[in-house]
Amino acid sequence: MGKVKSMMMDMEDKFIEKIDGVIGECETWHEFTSRMESHMHLVDHNPLDETMDVLAESWSQYWEKHQ
Repeated sequence: MGKVKSMMMDMEDKFIEKIDGVIGECETWHEFTSRMESHMHLVDHNPLDETMDVLAESWSQYWEKHQ
């Protein structure tokens, strides 16, 4: 695997870690996405709609487990 691809995968892993750290502290979708904005630079190599899909899926999975 190339260095660039490895670096991008590491950044995506860090983004997922940020999601895991933030999601439980948020009561609304808006609060969650607002708090995640400061971490979007980690995945700016991905299309925004793909990143939003990751956030939406994470939000849905979290709340399915915690209802």
